[in-house]
Amino acid sequence: MSRFVRPVLWTFGLLAVGGLGFWLLLALNIPYRSAATPETTPVTTPATTPPATTPDSPPAPAPPADMSAWVTDIRPGPDDHSAVLHVDLPGCAVGPHIQVEEAANRIDADVLFRPKDDPDCKQVSADFPMKTAAPIGKRPVIVNVGDAWGLVAGGWKKCDKILGCEPPADHCDPAWVAQAEFSAEAEYPGTTRACDRNWLIHDLQRHAGQPANRVAYRWAGNGWASFASANGGGCGEILAVEPKFPTSLCQALAPSS
Repeated sequence: MSRFVRPVLWTFGLLAVGGLGFWLLLALNIPYRSAATPETTPVTTPATTPPATTPDSPPAPAPPADMSAWVTDIRPGPDDHSAVLHVDLPGCAVGPHIQVEEAANRIDADVLFRPKDDPDCKQVSADFPMKTAAPIGKRPVIVNVGDAWGLVAGGWKKCDKILGCEPPADHCDPAWVAQAEFSAEAEYPGTTRACDRNWLIHDLQRHAGQPANRVAYRWAGNGWASFASANGGGCGEILAVEPKFPTSLCQALAPSS
């Protein structure tokens, strides 16, 4: 065989082997890369970084709470559905207004305002008309978280915490006696031994663990006023201080216990 034929056969043999290998790679699903194709590095897309979050803005400060003006007087209004509240409040008060709540046996009233931070703000007096849905009548008007005012003959007056707006006509009524105990700062209710319109004998226990003390009172126009005390029974100790005291109220009394 000539030298020319051998190289040709050799070349065809290589091509056949290469073609067989190519089809084998395709059958096995193996990617084929030509020697002429340069190897490339896969490009990785960087992950998207979420934008930095900023802390929430601090909440806006709450507006100052409403405050109540101090009611110093209540005056009659133009009709039986109205009255006028006279109050003391800061001259720089913001949005002062009256608030009224009605019930069958009472009326609650407040003059509300928002304070203002002003070191030069001074207290002033002002009037605020009050209007009710039903006639005020005998209903007390409650202001200043507990002060009761009542409409009586001649106008409005501040009511006693014990006696109410209309004190009992009977001076021996338990309300008048309770007022005397309150004035004496007694911790426990005592016992009334004798009473008429002008004179009172009451065994008073001021403090726990102490024996009751007998006290004699005279009517002073707006309540009972004490004038003598007694340790024993009868009238001797009382008459020694006030000879006008009626013996019928004390002669049969045993000592206080």
